Amino acid sequence: MARIKIPLILGFIAATILSSCHTAPAPVPTSAPAPVPVTQPALEVQWVRQSVEYDALCIQTYRAAWQSVKAQAAVLQEDWAVVLDVDETVLDNSRYQEILYEQNRKFDYASWDEWVQRRECPPLPGAKAFLDSVRTLGRFAHIVYITNRRAHLDEPTRENLRKTGLWGDEDVLLCQRDGQDSKEARRQEVLNGTGRCEGQGKRLIIALIGDQLLDMEPYPAGIERENFKEHYQNSPYWNIRYFMLPNPMYGYWVDGYK
Repeated sequence: MARIKIPLILGFIAATILSSCHTAPAPVPTSAPAPVPVTQPALEVQWVRQSVEYDALCIQTYRAAWQSVKAQAAVLQEDWAVVLDVDETVLDNSRYQEILYEQNRKFDYASWDEWVQRRECPPLPGAKAFLDSVRTLGRFAHIVYITNRRAHLDEPTRENLRKTGLWGDEDVLLCQRDGQDSKEARRQEVLNGTGRCEGQGKRLIIALIGDQLLDMEPYPAGIERENFKEHYQNSPYWNIRYFMLPNPMYGYWVDGYK
């Protein structure tokens, strides 16, 4: 019988043991995307608060409004007014929308009143430069704010406008007195010098600036829903008398035209 060499056998056994103990390296774990916090606002709020595009659109709108107002004022020899909405037109409430998301709440008048009382809304980009420019156009020029903030919020609204440099001593603020106090009714007060504008004389409205259609005119009567957009797209007043600010956060369009 052949003799087996002991060193060779030991070497074979050692190699077998080492081979059986060796395992493949553990796979490197891939990092999963971080979960989106429940407090992260919706994209429309993020867009308003973070994007350069939003600021650019606001500035672009106000610059266009200024060119139109300046051209019209140059040939007017009567009192005239620029009428502006307040929320999402001159004052930015996107932080309030952010708070609603953080607290998992929907809009309600109690939280809204509390927010307005804080007087913390910053001005929209371009608003102050526009208003400052309008005020240089002489004695015929007037600035009127027409807002659906309720009448009991008149003082904090006025104070917020003053803190941000948007309020002038001769400006007029027309808050909503009751549910029947439409913006169109208040525009008529400006045009005719009636109601809260009694004693101020008639003022021709040469520009309307807002973030909703009702800031420009009442919804047209008798127009079918499918023709609603077409009616406004064909309006001759855009960029001449009507100037719209972007607001993707809320509005009539959430529930549709009624």
